[in-house]
Amino acid sequence: MTRWMTLVLLAASMCVVACEEQKPADPAAGGDKTAAAAPIKDEDIPTAADFDDEAEKDITTANYKAEVDTLEKEISAE
Repeated sequence: MTRWMTLVLLAASMCVVACEEQKPADPAAGGDKTAAAAPIKDEDIPTAADFDDEAEKDITTANYKAEVDTLEKEISAE
């Protein structure tokens, strides 16, 4: 009988622990020194349309090859 009661108590305690809701980790607790990242708005992300006017002024048929070479160098450096 005591064995049966021990098993029931053990199973009940396992159910309580398993069903407990997980809490998100508190970034301030634990001494984590990294700051939480601020959310980025869609308006803050530059797109190709943001650079169209500047590109039309800077890139001409006379210098487009040099501009492409410059961009390729920048990309390969990263």
